[in-house]
Amino acid sequence: MMKNRISNLTYFKRTLIMLGLIFVVIFVQTPIQILSIIHHPSIISLVVGGVIYLVFFGFAIWGALIAYKSVYKQTNHGLNLKDWLLIAKAYVLFFVIEIVLSFLNQLVYAQKTTENNKNIMEILHANPVILILMCFTMTFFSPILEELVFRGYLIKGFFPNFKPLIPMLISGFLFSLCHDNSNPISFLIYMSLGMILSYVYLKQDKIEVSIGLHFLNNLIATTLMLIGMLIG
Repeated sequence: MMKNRISNLTYFKRTLIMLGLIFVVIFVQTPIQILSIIHHPSIISLVVGGVIYLVFFGFAIWGALIAYKSVYKQTNHGLNLKDWLLIAKAYVLFFVIEIVLSFLNQLVYAQKTTENNKNIMEILHANPVILILMCFTMTFFSPILEELVFRGYLIKGFFPNFKPLIPMLISGFLFSLCHDNSNPISFLIYMSLGMILSYVYLKQDKIEVSIGLHFLNNLIATTLMLIGMLIG
């Protein structure tokens, strides 16, 4: 149980903030999604839409950072060799889990990729400008926003003194819930990633570590998607 009890009012306030942050995570891609369904968009609409998208994303990260700092004053920053080694080991672990679950996903549901990746690929094919914007935000912006929300604010705001398993499960569950999933196996893929991200964050007590792992995962995933588009 918790050493320092959090009042019901504080929990209520933090729950409202958490719901708001989840809303932002889900809808932060809306500007680029709208652009992707416009047939033959003009240069002006692409530029304006792209700027709105990046500014909206920037404000989302800023808000999530403020929320995180309101529940936890992290004193240790930066990444050292030990952090990078943990990131590498954690990525290998997730890679193995993803291969196994993806094989089961194809075997049971005849799906070669997750619904989330399928939707991303459709957006990437829409327009070269959208392709660049999406690749940039998926690699750099999304890891920061999602880690501040699902690891930083959620874990430190609601489970500051709990043993790791409970926050890992809840963080992984909510993280997966905010991705497009069409079946339980696909859900488990994202939940396992969320749990591993939670583990490295809790182990090192630095949000930069989970951001680094998330960045590495998204960088490799985005690169593979681009290669698939080129040879597909």
